[in-house]
Amino acid sequence: MPHDTPSTPQVLLVGAGAMGVISGYHLQLAGAEVTFLVRPGRVKELSRPRRLYSYDDANLKLFSGYSVLSDVSEVGKRSYDYVIVTLDGASSRSAEGTELLNRLGAAVRETSATVIFGGVGFGLREHVLDALGLAEERVVSGLLGVLAHQVASAGLPVHPPTDAELLAQADMAYRHLGKMGFAMEDRFPAAAARFKSLYDACGVSRCEIIDHMQLQLHVALILPTFAAGELMGWPPAAQYADHKDIWDLAVEAAREITSLDEYGPAGQAVATQLSDHSLTRTVMAYEEQAVPLDWQEFSAFHHGGKVAQQDLELLRDHVTAGERQGKPTSASRQLIAALTTFRQQ
Repeated sequence: MPHDTPSTPQVLLVGAGAMGVISGYHLQLAGAEVTFLVRPGRVKELSRPRRLYSYDDANLKLFSGYSVLSDVSEVGKRSYDYVIVTLDGASSRSAEGTELLNRLGAAVRETSATVIFGGVGFGLREHVLDALGLAEERVVSGLLGVLAHQVASAGLPVHPPTDAELLAQADMAYRHLGKMGFAMEDRFPAAAARFKSLYDACGVSRCEIIDHMQLQLHVALILPTFAAGELMGWPPAAQYADHKDIWDLAVEAAREITSLDEYGPAGQAVATQLSDHSLTRTVMAYEEQAVPLDWQEFSAFHHGGKVAQQDLELLRDHVTAGERQGKPTSASRQLIAALTTFRQQ
């Protein structure tokens, strides 16, 4: 392992899934010393360098030279500049996730570490703050800006010019949508700017600082499309018109969600202007940017599987907020009911 120097940024990634590994790879390229905190059962797996396939240039990357911890008590033995928590919203709120956040907060409380959490959900920031027990300005939201998946478990179709042989050798694969590899909210500009400066030094990916309301609004807008996609069987966006009842429900749910008070005037503007054609075009744009990765198949793997529970809980949180505010929630409730029934079949 390389020796630490005072000028070497120290980054701890809690979890070694897609967000953890891909972010860690780019941060190491940027000059950071990367450490993973994982379950004991993952330590042996991570002792082997990670092989990452890039859909961007059809090449295989080798990610090694990182450290691995399996006990939160070990975190306090080193001072980290950044701690990136990759738990999704549902996992963060679980009893196990909350306990992990409790212990993590205690381990870094006397340090200057900035905690970046990658989950999404109504009230999630407040939960994370409470569980960590840290000052508000030390906790910010960040999201992985690339599409990334485990190769063996995803079983996604291969489209040209993907090198199928190299892809088969990889542990994970990723695709940038443009140059953005990571997104940080602007809630605390100085902290966001410092992280951006570090991340951008990798030279092959970029961190974008996004208005925190716009970041949440983007998630809110696209959320119903994943529910509809699952109900429709994940067809390409060009075929959404063949499932008019479901798609109309998703569009109306998106209007209800983006018009909530949490999204302010910007959300109201989106809700007013939103149509089935405009939301379809939004999904089509993602499909085009993701090529050669299949956007719909990736969504089926990720939103129809890995974070399916987080997405469902987030839809329910929006309904609760809408009812509290006296705003329409009928379409959202129907979408949730249809999705719940579908998953029970």
